[in-house]
Amino acid sequence: MSITTKRGDDGDTDLWFGDRASKSSDRVEALGAFDEAKAALGLARALAPDWMKPEILKIQKDLYLVSSELATRRGKAARLKERVGPGHAGWAEGQIARYEKVIQITDWVISGESGPGAALDLATTILRRGERWCVRLQEEGFTGNPDLLIFVNRLSDLIFLMARAADREIEVPG
Repeated sequence: MSITTKRGDDGDTDLWFGDRASKSSDRVEALGAFDEAKAALGLARALAPDWMKPEILKIQKDLYLVSSELATRRGKAARLKERVGPGHAGWAEGQIARYEKVIQITDWVISGESGPGAALDLATTILRRGERWCVRLQEEGFTGNPDLLIFVNRLSDLIFLMARAADREIEVPG
C-alpha cells in the first residue's frame, strides 16, 4: 500500500473520524508544529545520555495525544481512546521539580553547549510555537480540552530544563 493517497492534492488534509481541513488552517499549523517538535525530540533522544532517553520518548508519545486531540473536530473527542488530562500536567510538574532540585538558571542561556541540549532547545521553541497556535485556536472558538494547553505549557518548561541538564552533563536522579 502506497503512502500516496492523492487526497491532499486539493489543498485539504484528513483529520480523525473522516473530517478534513485546509492545509493552511490554524488547526493544521498547530498539528505541524507538534509534528516538528516530535521530530526535534527524536533528534534529542538520539543524542541524549541514556538516562534521559526514556523521558524524551514518553514526551514524544504524549505529544501524539496532543496531536490526536487537535486532529479531532469538536463533538467527536469522546471517540478518542485517550485524552490529555490533568495527570499529564501533574507528571510534567513533578519532573520540573525534580530538575529544579539540581539545575539553577542564573543567567541568559545560549543554545549550543551540547548536541542533545541544542536539540532539546529546538524542540522547546517548536513546542512553544505549537502552544501559540493552540491559543489562537482557543481565541477563534475552538473549545478543546483545557488540560491540553496547560500540559503543553509545562512541557516547554520541562524540556528547557532537560536541555540545561544535558548541557551541563548533570544526571538528574529519578
